Amino acid sequence: FKKKEIRNITMAPTTTNYLDDDRFDGLYLNIANQTQGIEPLLDTVFSFLRRKSDFFAGPPGSSNGKDDAGTEAAIAKVNEVLKKHADIYLRDKRRKEEVELEKKKKKEKQLRRNEEEAPKKKAGQEEDVIE
Repeated sequence: FKKKEIRNITMAPTTTNYLDDDRFDGLYLNIANQTQGIEPLLDTVFSFLRRKSDFFAGPPGSSNGKDDAGTEAAIAKVNEVLKKHADIYLRDKRRKEEVELEKKKKKEKQLRRNEEEAPKKKAGQEEDVIE
């Protein structure tokens, strides 16, 4: 059998939004369970890219006379994508914290209102009993 390799996938722009694409979650969960950790999972991804693609060679014409220019471009791309997802994570985390804080404030406000109204309700009930 001849090895099937993927070529020219290095830095191709994408029109599909993969940021929240869950189509591959089952596959990644399966790999994560088999590899039993994040680092081994990442090792499988980068091993695949190293063995089956030209990812580490860089885009055509990127060498500029340097042997490692493609590898530098690959590292830069990984860092770019990692930063993008870290920023999304931090933004979502802040939003979640803001929502939780708002819920907590509303709950505390309702508790204070209930505490303020409790004596009034009790006084109203006592008046009904006296009559």
